[in-house]
Amino acid sequence: FLAIWWPLKCQITKRRARFMIFVIWVIALTTTIPWALFFDLVIIFNDAPDVLLCVEVWPDALDGTLYFLIANLLFCYILPMILISLCYILIWVKVWKRTIPTDTKDAQMERMQQKSKVKVVKMLVAVVILFVLSWLPLYVIFARIKLGGAIEIWEDDILLVATPIAQWLGASNSCINPILYAFFNKKYRKGFIAILKSRRCCGRL
Repeated sequence: FLAIWWPLKCQITKRRARFMIFVIWVIALTTTIPWALFFDLVIIFNDAPDVLLCVEVWPDALDGTLYFLIANLLFCYILPMILISLCYILIWVKVWKRTIPTDTKDAQMERMQQKSKVKVVKMLVAVVILFVLSWLPLYVIFARIKLGGAIEIWEDDILLVATPIAQWLGASNSCINPILYAFFNKKYRKGFIAILKSRRCCGRL
């Protein structure tokens, strides 16, 4: 987003990149610290005391609900979804208004430019939709567990199967974007292959 809107003013230096990575890790750790504090191994089945399950044990159930609503649902799903959508809309506006400077109006050049813009829009829409759909099942499950009251037996059977699948689906979103970029952008594919061939993809920042 910054590189497209302010390509000259917002140059990402090594120092700035390190700072951004540091801030991201601080936010991530701060958000997830309560899980480390309030998860514990407990006995779920009285007839099998040796079977322990790691679950949330909050001093007050309301605290756990508020943590889910604010830290998980709001800051980890709704807010990122809004920010991603807003940034991509602004990127789309910038790209759509951009024109290739030329002295003559070449119909073929205009068609190529229009085709490129449409491809960018499709990629941005795909990224947003996949983010929403990848994490939606997991947050629906969490919302049901946290806010839906007592879980019925048939629901418990479904959750045992659906929860791991939803967790895998959400985690898979982290590797989807590079695949999308490579699918929609030929230059990205060439650049990625060039990095792999140069064996510098694991170089220091």
